[in-house]
Amino acid sequence: MAHFGHETKGTDVVAAFPDAVRHGTFVITEPSKGGLGAAIALALAEAKPACLILVGKFQGDSQPVVDEINRRLPTVKSLFISADFGNFESVRGAAKILKELDVPIDGIIASESITGLQYEKTDDGIESQFQVNYLSHFLLINILLDTMPKRKATRAVLVASSIRPDAAVPNFDNYNFSDGETYHPLEAYAQSKLANVLFAKSLAKSSSSDGIAAFSVNPGNIKTNLQTYLSPELVRSWLQRRKDAGEEVPLNTQQAPKSLPQGCGTVLRALLDPSLEDKSGAFLDNCQVVSLPNLDSPAGEQCAKQLWELSERLVGQKVQ
Repeated sequence: MAHFGHETKGTDVVAAFPDAVRHGTFVITEPSKGGLGAAIALALAEAKPACLILVGKFQGDSQPVVDEINRRLPTVKSLFISADFGNFESVRGAAKILKELDVPIDGIIASESITGLQYEKTDDGIESQFQVNYLSHFLLINILLDTMPKRKATRAVLVASSIRPDAAVPNFDNYNFSDGETYHPLEAYAQSKLANVLFAKSLAKSSSSDGIAAFSVNPGNIKTNLQTYLSPELVRSWLQRRKDAGEEVPLNTQQAPKSLPQGCGTVLRALLDPSLEDKSGAFLDNCQVVSLPNLDSPAGEQCAKQLWELSERLVGQKVQ
């Protein structure tokens, strides 16, 4: 078994588990060129899956990825489906198209979407990062569950962010930040990504009888096209806000940088490594499972349950 860690690239993981990729169909959200989703798609393509389905808002952002796959690996089918993750009806429409393809989906990777924006609400009246990064993926994945083969090689991977092993149980009561009055872009980003961690834990439990596994991952301190939104002033104000609240310096500011190919490594290990079959619900960082005792405590499990119920109310339907 290869050793996976900070330096591991996505292509290293794919090369270690080619049979987990070959002939499979994978859905990747937000695969714009220069982003994490695009790098994941290109790494997976090396092992010749049957199909890569790229889901994002603008085809023009993803077309260079499709074109590169077609040029380098013409036997790999790739296609784009449009979905505005700031609009639940658009997400439902994309899910309907995916289901009409009538192909089993072996894996879903919910990739990064937005960060560092000023306060905005979506068409559905929800703080944009909470909806785009989390709620719309909650909706999409749950709609697509019945297209996923009932076996442990089938996985959903939620891209999150850094989290301390001793992270406290969160509270999502004020997901709209008092209509922006208490909003900070990086606090909102952190909230949306922590929601993905708890979603993976809940999904792992609810889908365990179907043999579908779920994981959340920190891709690491990578520079993607999303970070063009982040100014030094924005980061400094966030750090000062945390300091004023008596909190420790955020973990991601202390992490060694990673290249974009290295950022794919943890995502793809969660997606492909069969040795993780009994670790469904886990959080991975630097390609390794990280224990989160507070989030796995009864209080953490109750929080995850409440988040699931809140999410169903916000998307306007019960999903399981």
